[in-house]
Amino acid sequence: MFSIIIPNYNGEPYVEVLIETLLAQKFKDFEIIVVDDMSTDNSLPIIKNMLEGRPRVKIIELKEKRYNGGARNVGVEHATGDYILFADCDDWVNNDMCLAEIAKIIRLKHPDIIRLPYRAYINKRAATVNVKEKNLETFTKSVFVAPWTKCVKRELFKPFPENSLLEDVVQHIAQLDVCKTFENCPVPIMVWNRDNKKAISSDTAKYTKDSKRYSSVYRNMADLLDLKCNHTYCEEQRQFRIKAYEDIIKNDGILNLINGGNSQ
Repeated sequence: MFSIIIPNYNGEPYVEVLIETLLAQKFKDFEIIVVDDMSTDNSLPIIKNMLEGRPRVKIIELKEKRYNGGARNVGVEHATGDYILFADCDDWVNNDMCLAEIAKIIRLKHPDIIRLPYRAYINKRAATVNVKEKNLETFTKSVFVAPWTKCVKRELFKPFPENSLLEDVVQHIAQLDVCKTFENCPVPIMVWNRDNKKAISSDTAKYTKDSKRYSSVYRNMADLLDLKCNHTYCEEQRQFRIKAYEDIIKNDGILNLINGGNSQ
């Protein structure tokens, strides 16, 4: 039923926990697809040691850098499940009944997309974050749009922007624009590891001043300008995000950086 896609880059301190929590699931109708984005640590040998030889496992080693968005796209290309789930290599599954809870919703409703609550783990403590949107419109406007907060039909999957550090937003709007039916999961599924200080989301100040982050802002803005939305609420959110990126460019010194201090 599920294809669980894990983009891995230097996940050595955490990826073993993620895999253990996946293998412990009571619901067993899923495949695991790990896409390694040219890791330089010991995470890939750990993954191979834990998964190689098991049924319904694919380990893909990229030969050129694709970043999280590209790695997820590669994983979907190799997926065979009816539904797609994403898991980041430094997070883990909340308990051994999580996939069973999602499967129950699918059996009863067959929705295009399911919203997944989560737990935030910080300072070695976890707290549940309830994200129960009423419909697709409110889901589109959600502040938190991480890929692992959604379970989507594989046939409806919309690819992530590649070579970008900010791949979530554009894909989120494009994904919801092709979905018609929506359900909320009643329990948290993933545990978001906020204690990983090397993660992009945990080191905003560092990446705000990074040239790759700057180029990602422009890439996202270009992708949003090109995006054609069918639904009014997706179009409204597209325009809102474009304005937000315009403000970042104007107010964060990006033009000064690009033009050597000579921005007009």
